[in-house]
Amino acid sequence: MTEEKQHPWVILFDIDGTLLTVDRKFNRPLIRGILDDLRIDYPDMEKEGFSGRTDHDILTSFLLNHDFDEELYQKLKSEYLLRTDLEMNSGHVIRHSHIDEAISYFDKMGAYVGLLTGNYPSAAQAKLKVAGIEYDFKFGAFGEFDKDRNQLPLIALKEVEKNLNIDPDPSRFVIIGDTPRDVECANYANMKCVAVTTGRFSKEELEPFNPNVIISDLSNPEEWFKKLTQA
Repeated sequence: MTEEKQHPWVILFDIDGTLLTVDRKFNRPLIRGILDDLRIDYPDMEKEGFSGRTDHDILTSFLLNHDFDEELYQKLKSEYLLRTDLEMNSGHVIRHSHIDEAISYFDKMGAYVGLLTGNYPSAAQAKLKVAGIEYDFKFGAFGEFDKDRNQLPLIALKEVEKNLNIDPDPSRFVIIGDTPRDVECANYANMKCVAVTTGRFSKEELEPFNPNVIISDLSNPEEWFKKLTQA
């Protein structure tokens, strides 16, 4: 059996800013409505930066003035997931270009294609559904499981070990994301990283974090993947 068959490439796509973008004019008012309904005191939410953070981290940060009440956190989480699922529609989501091309390339290559995202699993599913992204991702490392994004690649390693019954090699994992936090978590786990400038960060802003490759979009995956493997 060849090395390739023993350990396929594991490709991990981020969601927000990479595969799609949810309109801030939808997401922020949705969250503000929930905070107000639950009487959560957090006046600076509209100024808060969410990029690259986990949902768990974002929602618990809103409870700073409530002693991180677990019961209140669960109510907040439930309302966020419920309203996201019920209220979000295709008009609220931008589906990024060339994502089908990239996903199809890795699928046909025989890679093990999954998600590495700060989203809760059900929020991720809702966003992908609204964006019309129907690919059956093999697994996911989600923000539900740890507040710290740097821990998500370690979760991915455990999932691959369990699902494929192999000793996972981090150097065969590629995280594709749009924020410095995506690059940082890849570096933390000794994985490769492709940074794409379809989110809020430019090439110049991403370069200091040392991704293996920086691209403007996901087109021509055979080209940037070749560059990645040679980096």
